[in-house]
Amino acid sequence: MIRAYKYIDTVHSKLHEYVISFFLKIETETNGFKDELFEPEFLPIVNRHQKILKNRFKTIYDHVSSLEATDRQLFCQRVIESNQIEKICRGEYRPQAFIGKSTGIDVTLKELFLDLYNQVLDGAPFQENANTKLRDHFNQFCDINVDITLCPICGIGELKKSQDETRDQYDHYLPKSLYPFSSINFYNLVLCCKECNSFEAKGDKDTIAVSTGKLFFPYDDNHKGISLAVNVKHDNPDIEKIDWELIFNIPDNKNDEIESWKTIYSIESRYQGYVRARVMKWYKYYFGFIRNSKLAHLDISDRKQSFMVSLELNESLGLNFISKPTLEGLLSGSNIVQAEIEAMEYV
Repeated sequence: MIRAYKYIDTVHSKLHEYVISFFLKIETETNGFKDELFEPEFLPIVNRHQKILKNRFKTIYDHVSSLEATDRQLFCQRVIESNQIEKICRGEYRPQAFIGKSTGIDVTLKELFLDLYNQVLDGAPFQENANTKLRDHFNQFCDINVDITLCPICGIGELKKSQDETRDQYDHYLPKSLYPFSSINFYNLVLCCKECNSFEAKGDKDTIAVSTGKLFFPYDDNHKGISLAVNVKHDNPDIEKIDWELIFNIPDNKNDEIESWKTIYSIESRYQGYVRARVMKWYKYYFGFIRNSKLAHLDISDRKQSFMVSLELNESLGLNFISKPTLEGLLSGSNIVQAEIEAMEYV
């Protein structure tokens, strides 16, 4: 990730805590299925969702209570440890993926967690019980991350903010189809642009299986960010057909995480297409700036420097991530473009 988000703990994350509390209790509780297995704030929601929650929780309890103590613990810890998202990102724990058609108790488990996200998290019972909607989490999250307006995953797409009428979708960092246990864990829910959340980019790609074993943790307070350098690999008279070299750098040597990020979100192919489709416009913007008659009183070198300072400020504010390094690479690496600029300076 280019930048990490600040995490905000809201009432919405309580739903996940209620569910984990149930699994912690049934590790040792074998005195029958009863209301006391649920947190008091969660019980009214469970009772309102008899079919998708209470009946499934009972099926799970009946299965777990029939197991030996060691197997009960293993069963419950499978759910609990699958929600240690930061630990998973560091490569210290690998949760079991639901691959293929589920059978037995896994069917109930998967359906329970998928419906917790699809029907319960923003459903009427939870809204009424918690006096909130999922949009409220979106608004609070955006406000605490007010300085992030470009998608922190790709640095290309614009994000919706709390002032917008519509909102971005939550992307399950570990896809809920494969890792359903973290479907309502907000450490696993990441706001991103539509393309990053599309089937063409990430989709239901197994984030862990295709990675190097290490992933960026979306809420890493110590993440120092990624920087980009762009070089001309093969020059071309047609600026839109230049072959580019993309170099990603990070201060804390998280090279494994960078490789995972590039693979999961198809970063390099997306960047190549993005640059080729826009580099001509960026170049025209640059050339128009340095040739602007209103700046005629400035030396050409001062105009060029002023332009780059403006791009640097743009980048520092998170308004653009790719245009500055691309133009730097173009102006320093394309002999054809340099010759064109030098010729035009004397026209």
